[in-house]
Amino acid sequence: MSIQQASWSTRSRWPSYSDCYSTVIRAVDAMYDVRGYLLSELVVLCLKNRAAIPLARRTFYESCVQKEAIDYLEQFTAHLLFGPKGRFSPEEYRYYSEAWSE
Repeated sequence: MSIQQASWSTRSRWPSYSDCYSTVIRAVDAMYDVRGYLLSELVVLCLKNRAAIPLARRTFYESCVQKEAIDYLEQFTAHLLFGPKGRFSPEEYRYYSEAWSE
């Protein structure tokens, strides 16, 4: 197995941005009633800022969306990205011995 093939096979195990986006959208939508365009903007902000809504934008969104919904969004996204088997879990950065064996 070449290095390029090994890196491709390890990369394909991790969820893509669109997978993370749709997972977060579905989870928050199931728990809270948030308008679609607001939820979409919040999810994009949260994914771009490593599971946090910037404080400057948070005050604006808290006037339109329940504070509990924003908190849940951040917690769910943090668990998805940094939790066990998350997108940024420590396993992502490990070297795999089979990639370097040949």
